[in-house]
Amino acid sequence: MTAHAETGTSPAFASPAAAPTSPDGDIAVVRAGFEALSQGDLAAFGEVFHVDATWNHRNDDRLGGIKWGRDAIVAFVAESGQASAGTLRAVPLAMLADGHGLVVAPMRVSASRPDGRSFDDPQMLLFRLDGDRVRSVDQFVGDPPAVTAFWA
Repeated sequence: MTAHAETGTSPAFASPAAAPTSPDGDIAVVRAGFEALSQGDLAAFGEVFHVDATWNHRNDDRLGGIKWGRDAIVAFVAESGQASAGTLRAVPLAMLADGHGLVVAPMRVSASRPDGRSFDDPQMLLFRLDGDRVRSVDQFVGDPPAVTAFWA
């Protein structure tokens, strides 16, 4: 499902000079990252991001905080996959774009670990695009204590 919010962007998230973009094009960039990830292609996943992009995993677990740069983002995703023995799944339920470089994706994120821990969490990812690449991602978890316990 793809939806478009065509009412403009909130000044809190977009620069006043943010040029109009194509909602479909912005969603295609984000979707390409998810497709690469689902195929285990971390190199293609990394190419979706600007070299100096950031990813902020907004939780107090061991993986929490801001990842600075494409390499750190790819390493974060790789570590998440390794810690979950390859079971980590991030499934977008929808993607909504504003036509000014913002894409929001409500998600279902799940994984299990070899020691029996598991989680299935509703999350939200907010992507900020600059041109045809992602500039930043803010990841909001639905059940912070459960996610923290999983990654402990």
